[in-house]
Amino acid sequence: MARLSIHLPDELALRLRAEARDARKSLSRFVRELVTSEFSYRQQRARIYGSWRGPFPEIDDPPPDEPEFHW
Repeated sequence: MARLSIHLPDELALRLRAEARDARKSLSRFVRELVTSEFSYRQQRARIYGSWRGPFPEIDDPPPDEPEFHW
């Protein structure tokens, strides 16, 4: 596995350590799972949003009538 060094604000580093501890995972494993999850989510979103073929259908949804205000 490759090793990376990153620079984080102190508050974020403390939060990551606390979250990893609460999840009973090493910091390395916790960050790896976060990054993997984010990449997976982005790929799924790109597949969903990029899957539409052809033009978008027209939707007949006129705006609502102006409301009547009674004072």
